[in-house]
Amino acid sequence: MAEIQKAAKRGTAGNRKAGGAKRSTGRIQVRRDTAEYRAAAQEQAARVREEIDTALADARRIREEIEARIETQWHNRPAPKATEAKGGGRRRRAKA
Repeated sequence: MAEIQKAAKRGTAGNRKAGGAKRSTGRIQVRRDTAEYRAAAQEQAARVREEIDTALADARRIREEIEARIETQWHNRPAPKATEAKGGGRRRRAKA
């Protein structure tokens, strides 16, 4: 029984190679309509662009707020004292 199955497998292996060419020549290939896929892809791309634009606008707004906060802190900082302005408050060594 096993010998018959092995022989049958050997015989069909040769037929597969020859039969494969015959099948593809007589087949009608059906092309899928890509309009639905294109429309879905364009819609998704539009959504992603909107999200990116929104994120960029938020980032610009946050950056402007941070820069404005830095400016106000820079201008409102206390003025340096007279000793700090001269030499940083260090004393010089007396010459011998």
